[in-house]
Formats: sequence, structure tokens, C-alpha cells
Amino acid sequence: MFESADPKQPFYVANQIAVSEENIKVLTTLFEPLVGIQGVGLYITLTNEFDEVPFAKDYKTLYQLQDQTNLKLEDLFSTLHHLEATGLVKTFLGSNPVLGEVLIFEVEKVPSAGEFFHTFLLSSLLLERVGNVAFNRLVKKFTPRTFVGLKDAKEVTSGFFDVFHLSAESAIDAPVEVKEAAGEVPKDNKSKIKLGNEPVKIDWNFLVDLFASYHIDKGEVLKHQVEIKQIIDFYHLTEQEFVDTALITMSAGSEKLNMYAIQNAVNENFGLNRNKKMVKKQLQQVPKDASRTIKKLSQSDADLLKAVDSKVPTDYLYELKEKKGGYVTANEKKVIFRLQDQMGLTPPLINMIVYACFEYDTVLTANLADRIANDWLQQGITTPAEAIAYLKERKNTRKRQYYRAPKKTVRKTTDWSKYEKQNQTKRKTMSTEERNRIFREFGKNE
Repeated sequence: MFESADPKQPFYVANQIAVSEENIKVLTTLFEPLVGIQGVGLYITLTNEFDEVPFAKDYKTLYQLQDQTNLKLEDLFSTLHHLEATGLVKTFLGSNPVLGEVLIFEVEKVPSAGEFFHTFLLSSLLLERVGNVAFNRLVKKFTPRTFVGLKDAKEVTSGFFDVFHLSAESAIDAPVEVKEAAGEVPKDNKSKIKLGNEPVKIDWNFLVDLFASYHIDKGEVLKHQVEIKQIIDFYHLTEQEFVDTALITMSAGSEKLNMYAIQNAVNENFGLNRNKKMVKKQLQQVPKDASRTIKKLSQSDADLLKAVDSKVPTDYLYELKEKKGGYVTANEKKVIFRLQDQMGLTPPLINMIVYACFEYDTVLTANLADRIANDWLQQGITTPAEAIAYLKERKNTRKRQYYRAPKKTVRKTTDWSKYEKQNQTKRKTMSTEERNRIFREFGKNE
């Protein structure tokens, strides 16, 4: 430990440190019990003493530091030693041609609360100084708290590329000026800016190397950079996952990337494991009232239940097609394979889905099978017996539609023949005298 009895000893602060509000909080709550209030004050004072290009006249003396902190020289060094011991300040002894021996202080950045508590010497000393109750209170004070509602909330934050347009070249490979600026400005490894819903960072060199092992050259990969980035970003794939999916679409000897086929393959394969886990969890649920369901089944239902329980899906598919007529297509077999291998449904339940599909259509289609499977799982139906009971219930409650002939509207019109007969008796016949009078009067007014 260095001490000087000369208040005229020159000193200099070698670096500049910005003290944030969070730093002040850590200083005054965690470090203050260790270094004292004088230590906190001395640290803040030193952070304000940096001079980029000091001349001889710019060097201050310990006396000036005493005056600023209101400490005796002995107390000043004692406080300084506390700051050194806790990692907040480093002290160096240098020489100057004009001033001679010079003290140089390097101020360290205030660590975060997490770093403090993970430095066991510091946290153990704090525990001794403040006691268990106050220590636990400090731990809670710096424990991050999250709003409970965030647990089930869906993030709808806009991503960088949702708002801003940046050229593909700059987005993938930063310009030289940007890289040079990053090299000159020091990076704080403790903090990182998260740009909204941040896209996945792609290691293009690694991706190119992976494709190179399958004889896909760098130019072919870079030609589709924008499309590859969009797919990886949207589905949050790793470079290896993207390459593995792309290989599915490639034939032997092919050296080109079919982005349309890759997009379809990613759509098909993305989230398969998650879907399988979801289905498995639902299938493990205990049926609500299995015994009651079984009692409701008729003999034909029991025969159906026996058939779906005893046959593998492909055999059951062929059996149904043989009964109904027609033939089994390749796409129908793909539907069964997908339900079992990719979705994890049990063979008996798949057989019931096949049976239900043929109740609606003549062929087994993926869309109809998915609709039925999702409907059953959402209703908690996980066994063939429950499915049979559910189908019967829906059939019984379905409203019958009767054909009704539309009511014929008859427009009423006047029957003039009847009208004439009815009004014949009402006609009034003119007498001979009346006719003569009309002729006599005719023309007199002209």
C-alpha cells in the first residue's frame, strides 16, 4: 500500500468513466457499507478529474483532493486503499521530468449488482457488515422482477426489417466504414442493443463451408443470400438445420439450390418435434369416462373397435378400400405415415381417423385427416372408443334437412267475363225520348 505524507504530491486520473444512475445505486447500497460514504465521495470526485492532455500546470496535488473531499491526508489514503481493495480504483506511481514522482489513478467502472454478488469476497464482506436481514433485503432489491402477465403473453414487437429497409449487401455484410468504426469505438461486452424482434445472426462462412462439403459452391449460396436469410430468420433455424433441410430437396449430382423446394421442405418439417410432444402430452391424459363410453357402444361399434385395435394402419386402409371399392393411392399411405411418424398418433386412433375420413369422402386426404385429428384432440378424444361415441353423438344431434317444395304464389287477376255478367243487370238503357233530345241539342252551341 502506498502512502505519501506530502500534500503537494501531484496526481493525475488516467481515464474517463461515465457514472450512470444504476452505478450510483450500486455504489450507495452495496459498496458504501464497505468503503464508507467518504469512499463513495472520493470515487465520484476522481471520475470528474480526468484531463485528456495534461500539462505540468494541469496536474493537481493531494492537497486539492483533500480540499474537495474534506479529508485529512491520512484519511484520504485510508479511503483510497478501501477503493483499491474493492476493485474500484487502481493506483500507479509514475515519474515526470518536471514534477518528479506522480500518482496516477485509474478509475474502474462500477460493476453491476450481479457481478458484485457473484464476487464472493465482496458479498461475504457485505454480509458481515450489514447482517442477514439487511443483506437479504439488498438481494431482493437487486433481484429482477418481471410482470406476471408476460408469462402467457405473445410478443408482437416489430423487428428491425419490419420497419427499416436496408440493402441486402449491407444487411449481410456490413460496409467497410461500419467495421472500421466498430474497431475504433470500444465495445461494452456487458450490454447489447436488442433491435426489436431481432433476426437470427447467420454465420455465412460456416454456412458456405457446410454446403461446400456437398459440392455446392460459394457463389450458389451467396446468390440466394436474401432468400436464405428470410427463411432462417422466420423459422429461427441454425445453419446446420437449414443445410440438413436443403439436402432433402437435392438429388444426386445436383449443384444448385432449389429455394422453392427448400421453402416447402422447411414448411413441412418445421416444428415437427414440438407437434409430436404436444400430441404425446394429450395422448397421456386419462379418458374422462372410459367405462361409460364403452357401455354406450353397440355390437357393430364393438366390432369396429376390435378391428381398429387389432390392425396396423396400412392394412386397415387396404381393408376399407377393398370393402368400399377403389384402390389405395400413394398419397393416402403418406397421410398415414405422417400421422404416425411425424405427429405421433397411436395406430388405433389413426385407424379411426381413416374410418371417419371415408365416412365423408372416397379418398383419404391430409387436410381432412388433420381436421378430424385436431377436432378430436381439442375435444379430449384420445382413444378409439371415445372417437366412436363422439361420431355417434354428432350423427344423432345432426339436424335433418327435409325437402320442402316452395310455396307457389298465385296472383289474383280480374275475371272480366264474370265481371261483365255481374254488371249486365246494372247497365241502364236510354229511352227514345232521351236519344231525340240529345240529337236536338247537338250542334246548337257551335
